[in-house]
Amino acid sequence: MGNPLFPEIRVNGRVIAPEAIAEEAQHHSAPSGKPGLAWRAAARALVVRALLLEAAGKAGISARPEPRGPGREETAEEALIRAYLDTALKPKPVVEADIRAVWEARPPEAADLSYDDVVRDIHEGLERKAWAEAARALVAELVAKAEISGIDMVPTA
Repeated sequence: MGNPLFPEIRVNGRVIAPEAIAEEAQHHSAPSGKPGLAWRAAARALVVRALLLEAAGKAGISARPEPRGPGREETAEEALIRAYLDTALKPKPVVEADIRAVWEARPPEAADLSYDDVVRDIHEGLERKAWAEAARALVAELVAKAEISGIDMVPTA
């Protein structure tokens, strides 16, 4: 049913409302004249959100919304996703050998920097990378186990 350019999206039998996708699409960039790219990115984001909320429910997670800045509080759904990710994400720990390897492979323009000058930055960068990899792996696992129709969950470009 629906528009073949914007098909109905289903996640484990539940429809993601086209209005929700249109609203989310405003937060995704696309080249001029290619609104379908923003729509697909928004649909993928909402599929992931639905999968995370479903996983949080299955795990029996509960959470209270927390402040996110002056006058801003996360929604109940955001709180559930945060709490679920706090328990489900298992990033690879950053070890000294990883930090040294990055430092030893530094570009020539960074040759004058000492290890002590950059160790904190390297550690933080590797930690961010580990968290991102853990998140990608978790989402890939949730997608692989789900029944999703109407959208290819492998992003193009």
